[in-house]
Amino acid sequence: MIKLAWLNLHRNPSRALLTIFSVFIAAFFSIIFGSTKNGILNSSTDSILKLSGGHIEIRSKSYSKTRSIDDIMYLDSATLDSISMLPYVKSVLPILQSYLLISHSSSTSTKAVAIIGIDPEAEKDRILTVSEMVEGEWFSKCDKGVIIGENMRDQLGLGVGDTLAVMGMGYHGSSAVGLIPIQGIARIPVSTVDKSTIFITLSAAQELFQADDCYSEIYIMSERLDKVDLIKSQIQEKFSSEEYEIRDWKSIIEEYLFYFRFADAIGFIIMLFLYILVGSNILGTIIMMTKERKLEFSVLISIGMSRNKLSKSLFYELIIVALLGVILAAIITLPIVHYFTIHPIPLYGDAVATLKQFSIYSGLYMSLDFSLFIKQFLIVLGICLVFATYPIAFIQHLKVDEGLSKRDANEDNL
Repeated sequence: MIKLAWLNLHRNPSRALLTIFSVFIAAFFSIIFGSTKNGILNSSTDSILKLSGGHIEIRSKSYSKTRSIDDIMYLDSATLDSISMLPYVKSVLPILQSYLLISHSSSTSTKAVAIIGIDPEAEKDRILTVSEMVEGEWFSKCDKGVIIGENMRDQLGLGVGDTLAVMGMGYHGSSAVGLIPIQGIARIPVSTVDKSTIFITLSAAQELFQADDCYSEIYIMSERLDKVDLIKSQIQEKFSSEEYEIRDWKSIIEEYLFYFRFADAIGFIIMLFLYILVGSNILGTIIMMTKERKLEFSVLISIGMSRNKLSKSLFYELIIVALLGVILAAIITLPIVHYFTIHPIPLYGDAVATLKQFSIYSGLYMSLDFSLFIKQFLIVLGICLVFATYPIAFIQHLKVDEGLSKRDANEDNL
């Protein structure tokens, strides 16, 4: 039957190509839109996490409650290396965060700020992808200066080269006092961070607070969003649940989850309309193909071919064209999705400024997720299988005399 179905497709190549093209269009746009929807959500999550933390956060439970520098955690380099070696871990970002009073000789007032010690090289792929240096330079490994936000610069009238006097509590009763130069000004899209946070190298922060090998948080960036749960479970095996708190990105940016779920729901509705549109196109093609073969079916039935065999042959025909259309769409969309995963479609104008306010990349990414290809493959193939019931029902209820009368009418016209 499969061989007969294949031969039938060759009897009328234009009709077969039209059906394949209908299935191809359905699968092509389903994959492209699904990849774009997932890419936008993933890139938005990733960009927000680059200022809010990471995909996974590790900190001591006591620090979570008190936010005191005395409750930060001690971790040796071997522990950090073991985390970085886990599958799908992109980077491990140790942080030392506390609070200080800062002042400047040009002002008699002081300002309370958060100070965050970061690893300069590791943080290039996190902070610098969503922030922009407007003055000065980014940190090198052993720099002792600080980088402040553009908003803080304007508030305090500071500039690159000025010196801040800092004063606060160090680790376990020590004093954190010193004079620190400003070596850079950054444009940070989150206003609360831009006006109330200063950045310093991790080594300089540990020296200032006298907290060698101590960290307030450890952020972990994952290569893939869908692998975060796997990484989290592996980390939980390494750390005591009684001493450490391990949170994933859903807890870190909980206030954004409503917007992501809303955007995902909108995407689902659009995909539903897309399926209805492409489904109607496939159904129309199948109906047209079936109606124009009414005479052929009547002749085959009249010379003794059973309706069940004819239905099975037609069913195989539709399966073959559906598979060819879906496979062709997957082959063509794969390089397209791969390219735009690496090279996003840039946005211009007011849209860029709006996205930066929410710390989101100013570009449209696609997501190269093979599970999406499989999902769309099965959905479009399922649509074709559902619509394949129409020609089968048509054959089962076909009145042979009516089909043959069409032949007689054609002969009379000749």
